[in-house]
Amino acid sequence: MKKFMLFIPFLLMPVLLLIMTSCTEKAPTSSGSANVSREVKKGASIYEMKCLNCHGEKGQGGICPNLVDNEWKYGSTDNDIYKSIAEGRPGGMPNWDKVLGEEKIKSLIAYIRSLKAE
Repeated sequence: MKKFMLFIPFLLMPVLLLIMTSCTEKAPTSSGSANVSREVKKGASIYEMKCLNCHGEKGQGGICPNLVDNEWKYGSTDNDIYKSIAEGRPGGMPNWDKVLGEEKIKSLIAYIRSLKAE
C-alpha cells in the first residue's frame, strides 16, 4: 500500500497539467485583443498625421473617398486597402509604401476597420 501511495502524485500529474494548460489557453485571447487595441492606437496616430486632412476626422470623406461606407472603388479587403495605401491611386491618393512601410500600413488598416465599427 505504501508503494501505491508513492505513485499517487505521478497519477495526478497529467490531471494537473491538463488543468494548467486549459487555464493558460485563455491568455492569448485577452492579449490578442490588447494587440488589436495597440494596432488601432498606432493606426489612429498615423491616420491623424497622414490621412485626416483628406479623408475626414472619422473617415467620413471630404476631399477624398469615405472610408466608413460600403462603397469601395478598389475593393474593401485588407489586401485591397493595403494596395491602395501602399501604391496610391489615380486622382490624388499618394503612395505611402516608402514613407510608412508594411507595419504602419497594417496599423492604419486596423484603425480604418475600427472606424467602421463605431
